[in-house]
Amino acid sequence: MSIRCLLLVPLLGCQAKADPPPPAPTLIEVREGTTVVASLRPGKPCRATIGPTEMIVGGPPLISQLGSTRWAGSDGANGTVIERDGLRVARLFPSSDPTSGAVFDMVGAAMIRVKAEADHATVSDTASRLIRTLARSGDTITVEPAAGQPKLVVTGTRDLVLASMLSAPELQPELRMLVACERVLVTEKKEL
Repeated sequence: MSIRCLLLVPLLGCQAKADPPPPAPTLIEVREGTTVVASLRPGKPCRATIGPTEMIVGGPPLISQLGSTRWAGSDGANGTVIERDGLRVARLFPSSDPTSGAVFDMVGAAMIRVKAEADHATVSDTASRLIRTLARSGDTITVEPAAGQPKLVVTGTRDLVLASMLSAPELQPELRMLVACERVLVTEKKEL
């Protein structure tokens, strides 16, 4: 064996294939007809978009910076308290229950309450009035709103509570994105 071959063997032996990158997280989209009105890309960080606003959310605990506004969330026994520039604005409770979830204002009134059973969910307000229903069929969730609101379709998730929160016009866009990301991030943390 020549010296050339001896030098070439170690080089060829190091030609192992790299592991393929992990699959990209499934994009969750809320559509009105063919228009995407909201989207969420699970992962660390979580990325959510509603209209022209995109938030990159880290956590848990939640943290995001949108322009000069700092958003944060702190976990506690009574759920996740969400703050905007240090002022409490809402509370999400519970954050990872597969059958229920609610977003409360800081006086304790429910902005929305979600109750899921099997392949459907109901969304109600603080007075327990029905706001809308959701129905899951395969990998698609259809949002049937109250009169005057557009019908929506959510794809990329089977989580009815998550779909309810991401499609909730009762919540300001930043709050919708934060509670949706909190739900995804807490679920990912539990799976580890």
